[in-house]
Amino acid sequence: MFFRSRPSLKWLCTVLGRNCMQLGILIILGFLLPRLIPGSPLSFSADQIDVLNAMLPKETFNRFTDYYAPEQPLIKQFAGYLRHLARGDWGYSFYYGLAVREIVMSRVTLTLFLSLTSIVISIFIAVSLGAYLALKGGGYLEKGLLTLLLVLQTIPVFLLAILCRMLFAHHLGWFPAFGAYPLVMTPADAGFALHFLRHAILPIAVLILYTVPPVAVLTRNVVQKIKREPYVEAAYYFGIRERIIWLYYILLNSLPEILGRLNITFLYAIAGALFVEIIFSYPGMGTLMKVAVEARDYPLIQGIFLVTSIYSIAINMLFELLSIKLNPRLTKMT
Repeated sequence: MFFRSRPSLKWLCTVLGRNCMQLGILIILGFLLPRLIPGSPLSFSADQIDVLNAMLPKETFNRFTDYYAPEQPLIKQFAGYLRHLARGDWGYSFYYGLAVREIVMSRVTLTLFLSLTSIVISIFIAVSLGAYLALKGGGYLEKGLLTLLLVLQTIPVFLLAILCRMLFAHHLGWFPAFGAYPLVMTPADAGFALHFLRHAILPIAVLILYTVPPVAVLTRNVVQKIKREPYVEAAYYFGIRERIIWLYYILLNSLPEILGRLNITFLYAIAGALFVEIIFSYPGMGTLMKVAVEARDYPLIQGIFLVTSIYSIAINMLFELLSIKLNPRLTKMT
């Protein structure tokens, strides 16, 4: 069984400890930032609580004071915040007047669908394309594809989303320009799934175009480096079939290094999904963040930051686990 050996178990504990430390730092930042921003309701002192009372409805004000206790010292506020988090209580939204956890959970599924779908498709396309350029590419084909990838890599994701929306939604009319499904439909209606997928195609395509170029270029460079290793040259010398060399000698030995460098790339992809949702008015975490920032709803911003941090750390741990699965020697390097 994987992780049964002592080095693997030690490595797993190290990875878990490191990611838990990162999560702890992000929780502290998520707690402090809203309270350090001038004018934030979370930074009001005891003598300013009457101002907050005038800003909020009585019921919302009572919920706020019970949960955040702005009149208490910062350390007591943080202790109370941790107790609430342990119970799954993330506070109350000023704008919506509802529990933050309830609001965020109603949106996070759509963001997970967009980001995870685009990540899986991007890995398949990018690794295949990068390996093809390294193994069989040459001449004008390789130069043209590589130039296209480098150009796409320089375009910001929000600009790419705007261009795709203008061309494929507004000009050609192939896909809807906004939303996740028609507002007149509900999940119980016939054909809802088809409309849902049709609305998601363009945002997912934008995320794929944004994610594929850096991963494909990375894969090409890694595969080219592995291709020049002495054991690969020896395999050619002994007459081993070329397809076997490509698969078992080059590609499989390239995957650990590729996966080891993908963490940051896909963390950027997760952030890119939030921008894409805003451009397409897709009702996920990105659109929710836009509303929260415009309304200065700091409790909601704090909850979105927490969920996004947990999601990013989970993706990071997944790639670390895949890397060690493909290359167990990494446990001895930790």
